[in-house]
Amino acid sequence: MRATVRFRLDPPPPPGEPTLTDAVGEVLVNSDDEIVVETRRGVVRIPRDLVVATRIIPPKPQRRGVVGGSLAPLELHRAVADGWPAMTTDSLGDWLLRASRGFTGRANSVLPVGDPGLPLIPALDAVEAWYAARHLPANLTIAGPVGFDPAADPVGAAVLARGYVVSDPSLFLTADAAEVSRELSDAATQTVAAVGDSVSVEIGDELTEVWLAAYGGYRSGDREEIHAVMTGSPAQRFATARADGTVVGVGRLGVSGDWAGIAAMWVDPAYRRRGLARAMMRELASAAPDLGASRLHLQVWAHNAPALALYERIGFRRHHAYVNAVTSG
Repeated sequence: MRATVRFRLDPPPPPGEPTLTDAVGEVLVNSDDEIVVETRRGVVRIPRDLVVATRIIPPKPQRRGVVGGSLAPLELHRAVADGWPAMTTDSLGDWLLRASRGFTGRANSVLPVGDPGLPLIPALDAVEAWYAARHLPANLTIAGPVGFDPAADPVGAAVLARGYVVSDPSLFLTADAAEVSRELSDAATQTVAAVGDSVSVEIGDELTEVWLAAYGGYRSGDREEIHAVMTGSPAQRFATARADGTVVGVGRLGVSGDWAGIAAMWVDPAYRRRGLARAMMRELASAAPDLGASRLHLQVWAHNAPALALYERIGFRRHHAYVNAVTSG
């Protein structure tokens, strides 16, 4: 995180001269003993007993052309959190703690954005106790530029030192909903038509039994947990693809403010590479503006090159990367 740290000069300057100064930059260490800030002039180490005040400041803007580029990675995660809501949430200062009985990592993880209200190590102790009380491993989302090293992040370094296991990286993609709809409009119609007249894609606001059964066929989870997460957003839409009356694909759109997230995408292996995923995404993207969301996001494994290529062809761009760091054992 970026912050301004105001602290007393030591030794004190001569009488009549300022006794306080500021260090502005990226916080590298926030411990009981010191705060270490990487400023434009270099690294500044500030003993904790000299600190007068701290203030979180906005991150440096990301490159232009990326939807949501003015938001730092974890700020964006926080902004879209209601699009994939947890069954239980709590706050530790500015940090968001989420639990859903283990159903999906996203709904059972911490967003360590902002100030937890405690030094870092006691904050991690509190996180671990909160998840242990729910019989879940502690799971923190660590985010940064594409290709970043989690060990270079202050929270990432701290949890790695505690033996946490880091997941493979995922990419967080964003796009303009209208642009994605335009890109998919003609192609989706043509590809679904090529499969045959028996194939259709429909969208609705209710979580149906057939949708739930199809999703549960490839993603494990208790029925109550799945239903709570899937229907807990301020608004959501469900896409269903059918072939001769049988469900062969599903997808979901979850709204959080001006953002809508596309997730839970699945196509029967026998019907893949025929345009069904594009057709469902087109219906979901087209629904977003009617729900008050002009911007889209989705998340994909960084190693999933085919999916990444598809998403980038239809207008999505890489906003950042992230990993999940989870307690081992």
